[in-house]
Amino acid sequence: MYDTFQAFRPHFNTLARVGYFKIVSGKEKKFHIYYRLFVWICVLTYNLQHVIRAIQAINCTKQLVGTLFLLLTTLNTLVKQLSFNVRSQRVENVIDVINSALFKPRNACHENMMQANALSMSRLLMFYHTAVFICTLLFIGYPLIDSALGNEVYLTGYFPFDTSHSPTFEIAVIYLGVLISLQAYGHVTMDCTIAAFYAYAKTQLQILRYNFEHLVDEYQAKEANFKYFVDDDTELRQILSKKIVSCMKHYEQIVWYVEEIESIFNEAMIVQFFIVAWVICMTLYKIVELPLLSVEFISMAVYLGCMMSQLFIYCYYGTHVKSESELVNDSVYQSEWLSLSPSFRRRLLVLMERFKRTIEPRTARVIPLSVDTYISVLRSSYALFTILNRK
Repeated sequence: MYDTFQAFRPHFNTLARVGYFKIVSGKEKKFHIYYRLFVWICVLTYNLQHVIRAIQAINCTKQLVGTLFLLLTTLNTLVKQLSFNVRSQRVENVIDVINSALFKPRNACHENMMQANALSMSRLLMFYHTAVFICTLLFIGYPLIDSALGNEVYLTGYFPFDTSHSPTFEIAVIYLGVLISLQAYGHVTMDCTIAAFYAYAKTQLQILRYNFEHLVDEYQAKEANFKYFVDDDTELRQILSKKIVSCMKHYEQIVWYVEEIESIFNEAMIVQFFIVAWVICMTLYKIVELPLLSVEFISMAVYLGCMMSQLFIYCYYGTHVKSESELVNDSVYQSEWLSLSPSFRRRLLVLMERFKRTIEPRTARVIPLSVDTYISVLRSSYALFTILNRK
């Protein structure tokens, strides 16, 4: 039997490695609990250093932007980290639903759909981890290179001692680089995990549509034995009734699953939308002043790409969930319903009325996770950039 948790295992393993979430594949050891506590202390210290630096640079726009574009990103990470850990029991309940009988594959086609989804999620996670690795190397490299060339380097974090001379400068750069890479790995993994939750909902809707489209396929070979309808036989009528009830339960479970994901990460997604607009704006403001072939420009360009794609994956899979939900009624109509008796047709009509209310992931129960929303955020970011650039 195919493991339904396969699409999420790489994500939760990575979150456990960076100390952002508990170990879900086995019993958590005391060492890991202390490790997670140490990571929390490091993350809070890093953010506090940047808050102090932002206050110090309040009168210098360039330095303030240089600090805020990182600080806002790490604060966004912190909110998501809180959502995962404060509501860890609810996350585990979602995992239990993922492993439940209703979400398990029942034939080879179901398994193929789930395997394709798991492969896609694994590749997406690998892509983001590669981008983070490149950003980390550049983030650590460009201050060291600039310092070696004799240029003045501004550190985005506050230190209670002088970092302008070697070796304290190199230690400070490596310290900031290690902590930002830790948070970056945790951040993109949490993003990919939330996106994987929505992608899994999309896959379950595809499986539900397949079940409706093949509702009576297995009985077509016996059609000659019936006088009028496929469900004339009492035994087959009971089997069909169970299949329809199972499909309805499957749909209701998908609805609960999507609503629970929205509820768990509601505050994190609200912060995500507002912060991403500002971060993209500040990154643009910072990048336009850099030489085109400089290490810092390349680092900022990769970072900007990550930030833009970060929100895109939410909106992309949110759009897919809504699209698959809208197609459920079409799949019911393609279910060879003409071979069913009028009583079964009425049942399908009742189901179709229920399916007219589409599943649409939202943020704050108002903002839809859609490609249109993503475009609106990019427009807002550019508008903020033009205002900031004029000053």
